[in-house]
Amino acid sequence: MGKISQETKIKNYFKIFEQIYENPTMSLYSISLDTRLCRNAVSKYVKEMYEKDIVLGPHIRMRPAANYKEYLYLMNFSDPFKVFNGLKGFPHVVYHAMTFGDWNTMVVTDRLLDFSTLVGFETVVYQGVRGCSYTCKVEYTLWDESFRKVNEQVAQSTCIEDEYKNQRLAPFLDWGEDEWKLFHTFKYNMRQKVTPNLQKINVRYETYTKWMDTLEDHCTIHTGFYPGGYQNYLSYVFWFLQIVDRW
Repeated sequence: MGKISQETKIKNYFKIFEQIYENPTMSLYSISLDTRLCRNAVSKYVKEMYEKDIVLGPHIRMRPAANYKEYLYLMNFSDPFKVFNGLKGFPHVVYHAMTFGDWNTMVVTDRLLDFSTLVGFETVVYQGVRGCSYTCKVEYTLWDESFRKVNEQVAQSTCIEDEYKNQRLAPFLDWGEDEWKLFHTFKYNMRQKVTPNLQKINVRYETYTKWMDTLEDHCTIHTGFYPGGYQNYLSYVFWFLQIVDRW
């Protein structure tokens, strides 16, 4: 068998990504059937994709519910690096990052916090309830074609009506201790081996399967595809102010 070209590899990576995007816990055998790639090739490709950070996730984010909300803070600190390190393991901080631009610190929490008491605090650019997150499915296309489509959608203000349902509050969240253990165990990668993790956190498989059934109502699932490796990309955060009656 001849050496596989990089272009062919990327196409095969994308075929596998499509399956994982649609079905996060899909087995390698099922991926093999749907992509028409042999199982050994799928196994090899999946391993490469994770090792090279070509695929990230599938990871889980919480939907806002009547009894559970997360809060987003965009802030400036005189020493953001010091604040970033200080927030590691900070109670109720779900996510935090250093940024560049109009704010240098982004924080997500699971309850309202007052960051103005931290050393080096300067300003809050924005704070509010974090809404529902959504990751678009990547298309296998050219950059020029992709930008053309985006510009067309922006110019025409086209939206997908079904996406408005994501803005509604999720049902009442009745997770117990075991469900939260499962969330924190699998939130960054739902494709981890299940049994060893359940043994580690002392949760029954029956509880796991029931918890999985609740994800559609209470969570959104995100799978990223970065053919050049995630480290070679830049992430941009935009803050838009919309004045629309339906919101």
